[in-house]
Amino acid sequence: MSTSGAGAGVAIALVVMLSFLPLNHSQENLVEQTCQKVTYHDLCVSALRSDGRSSGGDVKGLAAIMINLVKVNGSDILGEVNKLIPKASDEVSKKCLGLCRDGFGGALNRLIPEAMAKLESGARHEAMLVMIDVGQTAIDCDSCFTNERFGPSRGPPPFSDKDHVYFYLATTAIDIIGIS
Repeated sequence: MSTSGAGAGVAIALVVMLSFLPLNHSQENLVEQTCQKVTYHDLCVSALRSDGRSSGGDVKGLAAIMINLVKVNGSDILGEVNKLIPKASDEVSKKCLGLCRDGFGGALNRLIPEAMAKLESGARHEAMLVMIDVGQTAIDCDSCFTNERFGPSRGPPPFSDKDHVYFYLATTAIDIIGIS
């Protein structure tokens, strides 16, 4: 009798486990289908799949995840900027790093929470507009070093690659918000 009881338990566990496979597969399809519609497909897929929350929910949830990934990336850049400011040896670098600090600080403390609130309230267009400003932060920061805004060009900042990823993530968030 205990053998058949154990067999029944295994069968029930197997049925329960198998019932989740279509959900996970459909969620994987949701990520893929969503990312097919954005500018940076490969980044979209890898970024969303790296976050466990993408395995459940809807396109609006994927947009929220992407906004959060922008925030995480921006926090990393801001940390690097804050470490570089005291080491800056010339006025141009100091001014550009200050511009980057203010821009990323504003994006993290004001713009990203505003975009998330607008997304959650269903104001998609407004959320997209705010995320455009979020992405612009990276462009402004990066170009400050190269466009002679405050003096001779210093070349791109040491975190320029991170600026580009931040911009691509923000652009991807905009795209996903637009289809949510």
